[in-house]
Amino acid sequence: MLHSPIILGSTGYRPTYQVNNVNNCPSCARSHWLVGRIMAECAFCGAALPIAHESHRPVPQAA
Repeated sequence: MLHSPIILGSTGYRPTYQVNNVNNCPSCARSHWLVGRIMAECAFCGAALPIAHESHRPVPQAA
């Protein structure tokens, strides 16, 4: 039985759908998406990605 906790950020590559960016599907490399409130689904192969919301982006530093 495994008892190791999952630590976010150290478990490998986690693709997300970036709002206002060109997003290529990690499965088929196309860029047509059906976007919902929480998930975005590739219109060609059906791969689903979570949406990276504004709160997940780093805050820009003032110059």
